[in-house]
Amino acid sequence: MLKNIKPEIAYRLINHGPVVLITTVDKIGKPNIMTLAWLTVVNSEPPLLVIAMGEQAYSQKLIKKTKEFVVNIPDKKLIKKVLYCGSVSGKDTDKFKRAKFTAINSQKVKPPKIKECFAHLECKVINQYKYGDVVLFVSKIVYADADDKLFDEYIKTDKIKTIHHLGGGWFAETGKRFKD
Repeated sequence: MLKNIKPEIAYRLINHGPVVLITTVDKIGKPNIMTLAWLTVVNSEPPLLVIAMGEQAYSQKLIKKTKEFVVNIPDKKLIKKVLYCGSVSGKDTDKFKRAKFTAINSQKVKPPKIKECFAHLECKVINQYKYGDVVLFVSKIVYADADDKLFDEYIKTDKIKTIHHLGGGWFAETGKRFKD
């Protein structure tokens, strides 16, 4: 028997991509961190992804100005820091300092990477679309790196557990990887 689901929560059926930390900078170079679950790949050549952010997000304002950001991919061990970065605004809080994250230089963009994350995607915005109070940033991945012990062309899910938001305060972690 099929259960009817309200359209307002239907996204929870497909919204279990990785939770990431988006790093940005303001006009004077002060970095910020935002927790984000709404992102997806849209093309592999050229490598494009989309992130979605509400207008209330300080990071959205920074990305609109600089057209750059970094997608930092944390593992489950960082869940408390990830949740913290999603619970306060970076407008008045130094999240790097408060969450005890280490900023390291990026290769192709101004926003820093987070050292404690196992992978990073440096991105430049090529287009943006507004829907209600959400802006979609279509962005090109201009540089990427990952810990070679945790990535061999695919995430080694036996060694690293990415965080996946299911909605409504629920999360999951990656399980066993397999190939058909």
